[in-house]
Amino acid sequence: MLNQQIRETIQMFRDTIPADLSALIEQGAGEISALDIIERASRPGDALPDFALDNQHGERRTRQDYLARGPLVLTFYRGAWCPYCNLQLKAYAERLDEIQAGGATLVAVCPEKPDAVETLKSSGAAEAIVDGAVTAVPFDVLYDQGNRLAGALGLVFELPESHRQLLAALGVDIQALTGDDSFTFPDPATYVIEPSGAIAWAFVPNNYRKRAEVEQIVQALAQVRA
Repeated sequence: MLNQQIRETIQMFRDTIPADLSALIEQGAGEISALDIIERASRPGDALPDFALDNQHGERRTRQDYLARGPLVLTFYRGAWCPYCNLQLKAYAERLDEIQAGGATLVAVCPEKPDAVETLKSSGAAEAIVDGAVTAVPFDVLYDQGNRLAGALGLVFELPESHRQLLAALGVDIQALTGDDSFTFPDPATYVIEPSGAIAWAFVPNNYRKRAEVEQIVQALAQVRA
């Protein structure tokens, strides 16, 4: 289970990283969880906003491109520097056939530039971060510059100062990865969208250390088919 892997990673960090960095992690996690993202976020019955974004190969993709094929699974992640995001992408890639069996297209959305992994590898970031970065997945990853799509869905938050200090200590240059200095990111939400464009199911954790399980996505797709 994905969230079990995440819990094990959280414990590994608590056991191995310096106490001052661990304190920054926990401070920032609490500050993020106190935000009102769930109240602001789009929910079932709302419409998915129009968008036109480039994927990791520089190909333009639109809302209608995907919905013309059937249901859409849209998942947001913060970036290649986030270990939980990388666990999520790997888990979804490994079980992509289960999602596609529901007739759906899986798409990830991130505010990082398409060359972010290469930038991260050349930045001097902590080795564990660089080694854990996902370099390729068998589905579209859309570059949501400035979090425009995430913002339209009410998912955007500003990274707390404690986590900015943490990333700086780890050698992660967020401005180089995203191309802007806003330090804003999407909540790691996952949506199942009907071909009509209506949101059928929403997972909005308001907690970057929780992610939608593949089983939940598959179950939501079964409800769409029904």
